[in-house]
Amino acid sequence: MYRNLHFKIILIFVVFTIILMATVGSVLFVNMYNFYNSDFNDQMEQAFSENGELVVQLKNALNESEYYSVQSELLKANQSLLGINRYRNYYVISIDGIVLASSDEYSAGSLELTKNIITAMTGVTGVGKQFWTDYIDYAYYISNGTNASIIYIRDSQNYVRQFAEIIFQIIITTIFIGMLISIVLSFFLSKAIADPIGDMTRSAEKITEGEYSEEIQIRSKDEIGTLGETFNYMRSVIKNTLDEVSGERQKFETLFLYLNDAVLAFDSEGKPMHVNKMASELFNINGDLHDFSFSQMMKWLQINYKEVSAGYRENRNYVVRDVLYGEKAFDVTFAEFRYTQQEKEQVGIMCVIHDNTGRYELDKSRREFVADVSHELRTPLTSIKGAVETVLEYPQLDQDSKDSFLKMAVSECDRMTRIVSDLLVLSRLDNKGTNWEIVEFAPYDMAKQVYEMMKVEAGKRNQNFQFNCENNIHNMVGDKEKLQQVLINIVSNSVKYTPDGGTVKIEVKPDGDFVVFNVSDTGMGIPEEDIPRIFERFYRVEKARSSDRGGTGLGLAIAKEITEAHGGSISLKSKLGEGTDISIRLPYVAEIAK
Repeated sequence: MYRNLHFKIILIFVVFTIILMATVGSVLFVNMYNFYNSDFNDQMEQAFSENGELVVQLKNALNESEYYSVQSELLKANQSLLGINRYRNYYVISIDGIVLASSDEYSAGSLELTKNIITAMTGVTGVGKQFWTDYIDYAYYISNGTNASIIYIRDSQNYVRQFAEIIFQIIITTIFIGMLISIVLSFFLSKAIADPIGDMTRSAEKITEGEYSEEIQIRSKDEIGTLGETFNYMRSVIKNTLDEVSGERQKFETLFLYLNDAVLAFDSEGKPMHVNKMASELFNINGDLHDFSFSQMMKWLQINYKEVSAGYRENRNYVVRDVLYGEKAFDVTFAEFRYTQQEKEQVGIMCVIHDNTGRYELDKSRREFVADVSHELRTPLTSIKGAVETVLEYPQLDQDSKDSFLKMAVSECDRMTRIVSDLLVLSRLDNKGTNWEIVEFAPYDMAKQVYEMMKVEAGKRNQNFQFNCENNIHNMVGDKEKLQQVLINIVSNSVKYTPDGGTVKIEVKPDGDFVVFNVSDTGMGIPEEDIPRIFERFYRVEKARSSDRGGTGLGLAIAKEITEAHGGSISLKSKLGEGTDISIRLPYVAEIAK
């Protein structure tokens, strides 16, 4: 209702009437009060003229001992001249501000010292106008050279207020009458305007529904009639244009429908013209293209615009490979296309974004794997080569030195063997080629065997090696040998990186449908920034652990792969300088056994 044109026009007329009458009333009130104030001041100036009879008599009265009584009688005798009535009173006030006589004995004792009275107390007649007060006053200073007094006239303006109330009632009545007249007139006016607009609205609604046959009726030859004729012409133009657009749209829809790549078309100004579903999902556009542009897409994809422009000008198409966006990698192809706009041929740009994340991640993994393996194998090979070359170059070395170099070479060969063995294990796990030996076993027995195996090593370092296993744990089904190797790798790490006299603890406990193997120590711990990468292949915490203790960097990665293959999980908590806590959570029946 409040958005209806009828209502708005009526509201405008009503508001206009109220504003007009309020303005007239305000002018009347202001002029009335100004007139009354001016009339009061003129009357006072005339009554208290310097050489007037009343002023002369009031001055002579100052010679009497009780001059204020004489002055009061004089003022009483000139009531008509001063306009004294029940709203206007006179007061005889001493130069100190004390009321000596008054025509209103009731208010004489509580008379306030107004600004005009204070002015008269300084010897100057107070005639200033007082705004925002309920009275007007006049304070006349009179003196014979010896004595002085103040003749004070005060009007309460009650008469003016009564008159103002009458005017206000008249204005309110006029406003209501004017509002009724405005409502009637505005209704007919709004009807003459709103009805043709309503016809155009209904016709526009039918156009949006695809119906173009109905024309609106032209009722007048004025501006509204011209608008109706223009609307009818627009309807026919829209129909012809939509027929053309519909054919082109069907082509694009068919093309986009069978594309799994993100496709975007931009006009010559870089504004999007077409964006398919894959592109909307990729850039999270959600149908709103107003804030999306070609330059913004290039910024999001971090593609060098100058590089694309150079290649694009040369071949009319250009491909940027391995563009990283979010967690995916894309090949982005740029190609031009032509379209017609405002009867002019324009050149736009089409972007096809192909997801090649799988290939990119595979290439990246291969590069990283080759680099890591090369690095891990190069170190022992360098040591072996150095040892052998030393023995060959210095045949005069004593037998102990030769044996030492040869033992170092054998040790490095063993290290290479372990690396290759671990790589083979990971390769089988990655390619699902691991031969699992599924058996039923007791978690207690497996953990106890690991404890007995590592007990000697822990004893050599005088460590407090503890074992705790709850009794109510059922048998598990899985590859006992590989799970035992996982536990050995973790316990050996704890023993290796816990200083002499420290504590290493193995705990086994049930947790619903799972068994938890927990290994904790009071060793050197792991820096917080290294914890997220601790299960990556070849990753070692070199800063926290001395190089002589470092292994292949594959043990925890293998442990994670074997645990997850069984349907379990492995987690690590550690604090540098305080120790590490690793939990292996395994189901009673492994996934590979199902």
